[in-house]
Amino acid sequence: MKRSLFALLLAGLALISVGAQDAPKPEPTDSVFDSYDHHGVVKPFYKLDYKRLNESSGLQYWQGAWWSHNDSGDGPILYRADEPTFTGAQAFAVPGAKAIDWEEITIIGDDLLVCDIGDNRLERDDITLYRVAWDADTAKLKTVATYPVAYPDGRHNAEAAAVIDGKLYIFDKRSKDETYTGVYRFDELKDGEKNVPVLSGKLDLDERVTLTAADYDAGTKKLVLLSYTRIFVYGEKLEGKPERSVLIYAQQCESLCLHDGAVLYGNEQGQIYRVNDFLKSEYEYLLPPWNQLELPVQDEAAEPDGSGQAWKQGSTELPLKGFEEGEYLRWKVCGGYLMLAGAIKYESFSSSSERGPRRGSALILMLGSEWTDFLSGNDQHLWLGDNGETGLDAWTLSMKDFSLSPLKGIKASGRMKDKTWTFEYALPLTALFGEGKLPETLLVNAWGFGLHGENEPHLTGESLACMANPYTWAGVEVKLPSKEEGGKHK
Repeated sequence: MKRSLFALLLAGLALISVGAQDAPKPEPTDSVFDSYDHHGVVKPFYKLDYKRLNESSGLQYWQGAWWSHNDSGDGPILYRADEPTFTGAQAFAVPGAKAIDWEEITIIGDDLLVCDIGDNRLERDDITLYRVAWDADTAKLKTVATYPVAYPDGRHNAEAAAVIDGKLYIFDKRSKDETYTGVYRFDELKDGEKNVPVLSGKLDLDERVTLTAADYDAGTKKLVLLSYTRIFVYGEKLEGKPERSVLIYAQQCESLCLHDGAVLYGNEQGQIYRVNDFLKSEYEYLLPPWNQLELPVQDEAAEPDGSGQAWKQGSTELPLKGFEEGEYLRWKVCGGYLMLAGAIKYESFSSSSERGPRRGSALILMLGSEWTDFLSGNDQHLWLGDNGETGLDAWTLSMKDFSLSPLKGIKASGRMKDKTWTFEYALPLTALFGEGKLPETLLVNAWGFGLHGENEPHLTGESLACMANPYTWAGVEVKLPSKEEGGKHK
């Protein structure tokens, strides 16, 4: 590009920018506030605003209104509102229904089908579907049919159901001894009789995928399935691998609805995400904002003294959400060690141990290298706390059985005083990354366990579930010292 043309373009952009400053910014129309390549950066679009709806597990737009229900623990109640926030919602009892473990609502004909299909312990013989109609004149629900269900091959736990071409399909939550996710089709539903579906398909999903909701778009003939980590899209063939798989992170997602071309998916924390034209989009990722950090490196070693003052200059602070005044966490590589220093307040502090199931208060540091749905086994999960005997300690955490194993060669110093845990760790690089040089980039997450209570400090994850969602990690660039700063790092 010629320099004069480039200058004209810059001038034009400057004029546009000046004009844009005066014009009000348009309101966002969905959760995606930034995008690049096939990546949509999202934040919740709605927040549930109705106290009685405290664990939403189903969502549908039906009879000109939004409908939802709670997970197990509530009565046989459906909630109706004009907006997905459910502000000012009304509660309606489903006559003659029981609520053991309601997990899904879907539309069948002109009616709504309430699916009491949850069976976490695989012990229920009372799986039931309730078909309800809405009487606009009396503003009441009417139960028009009750469908008891028995699977043809034993009990199943399920949370996802959808009506396709007039027939109901239930998608089970794959149990440990199954090699597929089962698709169960009801060719007809009979009121008051035991309804036995046929096993019509086997979905090839990761064994750790748990489907939590479903919906079907008749116009495009696409089925959308929700899990905690992905949204899957199937076409006319409900078999094998999905046509499309979109990586998400939105905590404990339990509800899904297709409406006016948008997909809405919500979690039990009361947040609802909306993505317009989802089925026409090419998103492969719908993830929260990405954090990018630096890990500074110096050749000289530093000896822990409990505060980390010796290597504080040039270190990087990890911006954990939920930190209160006076709390911090910073890191740096000094010699052959990854140095961590921090101060975190605690409500109560319990010790950890590699012997038995005891895992006490801790800072969890997660190190990885790949964006994956599930832990690949090559990632490091460190548990930093107190061993109850000699003081501060560090362990590797096994995700197979959640057990602890001592991390050898560490140095640590610190104390618990005045409800604040002050610490400094020196963790051997060889124990974290193996022999050889440091990687140029890596992924990290850091968060507290049993310290703040419900509002644990965390880097990008929201809860314990983040341990199964490494793609919520922050990116890290390892910053080696320049020659002027002291030569090359080995």
